[in-house]
Amino acid sequence: MSTVTEIERAIALLPPEQWAEIRRWMDSQLPPTDVNARKQSVDWSQSMGVKRARRAEECVAAEAVLDVLREARE
Repeated sequence: MSTVTEIERAIALLPPEQWAEIRRWMDSQLPPTDVNARKQSVDWSQSMGVKRARRAEECVAAEAVLDVLREARE
């Protein structure tokens, strides 16, 4: 059984593209609704997992820039 922390770490590693696939699957699991009822959708682009993934990408990019600057100074 995974702990909440392990699950959060796994979510943070998911690429943003995978959120669209997860969303489609979640939507497919919803019970059928009235044709006149408006289907609610979730904007996963603002989810914590996506935000963490973007922050991680920014950290990697920042490290690459710092490495280039260090090399330029030497």
